[in-house]
Amino acid sequence: MTSRRHAIRRILLPLVAVTVLLCASPAGAVYRSFSRASYWNTPLPKGAPRHPDSARIIAFLAQDNDTNFVRLAGATDSGDWGMPVYWAGPNAKTYDVRKNCSQGQPPEFSHVRIPRGAKPDPTGDAAMTVYDRERGRVYGFHHARYDRSADVWSACGGTVYYLGSNGLHGDLAASNQPRNRGHRGLPPSTWAVRYAEIDARRIKHVLKISVNATRCKHVFPMVGNECGTSAPYAPPEGTRIRIKPSVDLSRLHLSPAEMTLARALQTYGAVIGDQSGGPIVLKLENTIVAGKGWLWKGVLHPESLKTIPLKYWEVIKPGYRP
Repeated sequence: MTSRRHAIRRILLPLVAVTVLLCASPAGAVYRSFSRASYWNTPLPKGAPRHPDSARIIAFLAQDNDTNFVRLAGATDSGDWGMPVYWAGPNAKTYDVRKNCSQGQPPEFSHVRIPRGAKPDPTGDAAMTVYDRERGRVYGFHHARYDRSADVWSACGGTVYYLGSNGLHGDLAASNQPRNRGHRGLPPSTWAVRYAEIDARRIKHVLKISVNATRCKHVFPMVGNECGTSAPYAPPEGTRIRIKPSVDLSRLHLSPAEMTLARALQTYGAVIGDQSGGPIVLKLENTIVAGKGWLWKGVLHPESLKTIPLKYWEVIKPGYRP
């Protein structure tokens, strides 16, 4: 009887493992886009060169923004200004995403798998992110609209980056994928912190932040910019900033979730990639719009990083690549 039980156990265990694997949700995994050596996945060494005007740029940000710290968007009970994130599997319907403005679309937008029930963020520019790991792409939508009666998706412009590439825009000489296109050089994987990353206490990539106004130029890794101010110490889009390595995060009374976020911002830093027209802000996944409920409740709130004022930050030398 014992040997028979062991034989059955040997058969069932692999089947259980396969079942768990098939039922596991990609959204629950701590997935990291792009190659290991990607710019977006490479930590900044402690001795990374600072921008010669680092102190002046930080002082400008402290004066020009509504808050003297990085505010978190998407953490409230409305999820406003967060970023819905979706994972398209083999059962998701394929759409020819139409243009709803004069901006062009990458060719991949003629066959995008979008999960049923997906919705863009109703605030701001109606953005959302869709991962399709099977096809090896991550898509970014702005001003996305879904016409339920016609079952049609449309967007104003579009962004697509190939997950197996080094994550750099196709117009950059350092890119290994010319089809990486959109959002002036920022891949959708950087647009927001996913709940799964905080839940697993693991963020291992560069993030994106927005500031009130950026200068009318851009630096690597971006290929375009908005034009908000001509102030000499306003950062151009593409500027990489980080919490100074000398800051002892353990002394700031951070919760485990806050510590996870702060460590990522100290280790990998963030690229300034947009204008907020208000506070300096970092987006979180909008779990409410995505139908997951308010997962951030009791985990993070808009002022979670208030104990890390901008004077604790520094600006990295433009164009520096670890």
